[in-house]
Amino acid sequence: MVEVLLVLGVLAVFAGMTVPAVMRMFGQQKLTGSAERVRSAIASARIRAIESGLVYQFCCELNGSRFVVAPYELDFSSTAQPAVSGSRPLGRASADLPKRIVFSTFKVRNAGTMTAVPASYKLSPQSLQGLPNANDLAGVSWCSPILFHPEGSANVDAEITVADGRNQEILLRVRAFTGAVAMERLTQGKR
Repeated sequence: MVEVLLVLGVLAVFAGMTVPAVMRMFGQQKLTGSAERVRSAIASARIRAIESGLVYQFCCELNGSRFVVAPYELDFSSTAQPAVSGSRPLGRASADLPKRIVFSTFKVRNAGTMTAVPASYKLSPQSLQGLPNANDLAGVSWCSPILFHPEGSANVDAEITVADGRNQEILLRVRAFTGAVAMERLTQGKR
């Protein structure tokens, strides 16, 4: 009986040492997967702009989990444009990040330095037309849009930080000249 209790004690100590490490690994994977999903959405906005010949926008919710890819030109048209360009529908997409994962910072290059931008941008109903949660998205205060032009460039150099509740962050950088988006490795935040 003493030997069984000793073995159980050793197993309990081993489990106590490995469970936190495994949980941390799952949390890191969740954050990395979320950041990759955002990187993919940003890249898809660029591709949609190139394919359609329209300016596309990527918008995210600061300190929130929502993001949108939608045509930008519809925000400023006086009449609603059809949802079809040629024979292909105009691509729109929206998604939410998993629980406890948020867009913690949004910065753009201004006069040579990266500057935080407040969330005050509103998307038009025409841009959100066809999205299942369009009414909810219309009321959100978004960060300034990253615009992708038909030649593949973006309007600004931007940095978006995706963070989790354990102060871990992944930084996404968008280059204005090429429209390319890069994902930096997981780091501990400075918040």
